[in-house]
Amino acid sequence: MRLYFIRHGEPDYKTDSLTKLGREQAQKLAEHIHELKLDEIYSSPLGRAVQTAAYSAEKLNLEVKTLPWLKELLWGDYSGNAYSTDSPWSINERFISTRHAYPAGESWKTEEAVKNDRMVEDVAEKCTKLDEWLKTRGFERYGQLYKTGGSLPEKQKNIAFFCHGGVSTALIGHLLNIPFWQMIAHFGFDLTSIACIEFSETDGCSGTNAEHYSAAHLAFSGDVHHLQN
Repeated sequence: MRLYFIRHGEPDYKTDSLTKLGREQAQKLAEHIHELKLDEIYSSPLGRAVQTAAYSAEKLNLEVKTLPWLKELLWGDYSGNAYSTDSPWSINERFISTRHAYPAGESWKTEEAVKNDRMVEDVAEKCTKLDEWLKTRGFERYGQLYKTGGSLPEKQKNIAFFCHGGVSTALIGHLLNIPFWQMIAHFGFDLTSIACIEFSETDGCSGTNAEHYSAAHLAFSGDVHHLQN
């Protein structure tokens, strides 16, 4: 199975919609979306992601289904506004400029500047939701791997998630077993960029009841070739 994480086009955050440039970016993406040979399209419920997905869905004659957990990460205080305080990227810039380092491994969750932030809980919740969704597709989390069973058609599908930079950072990191803050520090997701996760499979034992295990790996990230034409 291939999972494509696609960020929305340039947004107008105040209206949660695409700008004129964002619509042009989404249209250019749609002109190349056939290259991914998608079977299904899912979207965040937020307008900027839904609008971006709509262009590609129309080209492919596919339905866009929304998944609430693809909504952008919450961060900052508990006012309900995801943009009420600094984003994790802004916090990371301060870490690097003042400390010349960022929190290692899972220690970011207890970092003084982060531990009371909504992002800690939201990252964990979204990763749990992804695993619940994958289980319905025959991929059950097993330590750092995913246990699979049977010859499910879902195992061969190409599925797109139209969503956001923050949630893509969290979910891809979870699939690759890379701590969230390392993803923040080293990975970027440009507007309408595409990242692809593939699942490779190995047999756990021989025989008719053999269990199979899949390790997610990054096929590519940051693909914006559609914007270069």
